[in-house]
Amino acid sequence: MTTSERARQSRTALGRIGEWMGRWRERAATVAGLRDCPNEEIARDLGVSVGDLRVLAGKWPGATDLMVRRAAALGLDVSEVGRTQPTVMRDMQRVCSICDSHRVCTHDLDRCPQDPSWRNHCPNADTLDALRQESVGRLGERADLTRADAGPRRP
Repeated sequence: MTTSERARQSRTALGRIGEWMGRWRERAATVAGLRDCPNEEIARDLGVSVGDLRVLAGKWPGATDLMVRRAAALGLDVSEVGRTQPTVMRDMQRVCSICDSHRVCTHDLDRCPQDPSWRNHCPNADTLDALRQESVGRLGERADLTRADAGPRRP
């Protein structure tokens, strides 16, 4: 390995450490900022406990990205869920944010999103399955309505 390669690796490693420290400081500042806020009111407005509010405030901004990826792998539109069932969407985001299986989930989604083993560690599995069943049911109803709108078929 040449000197320039070692220097580039060193800068990259130091850069990553610096980025990590910056993100950590941002999270710490967010959590510290909650001390001056009416936590009970905010938690009530969000539909979470004060403890969950503190945990959520300390999570990475993209803490629910895995839930969005899992929903997409199941053919669900999270925008639609958020619009039609905002309470369900908020609950899934909260559950995903405080889940301890992010590393396993990331691995499963990267490796094989269709592998059903994700249900063994995902606390949103039942909700996602119910939303998928509901979505499939609506698609079937739309297909029936489309056929009914077309009128009688001619030979």
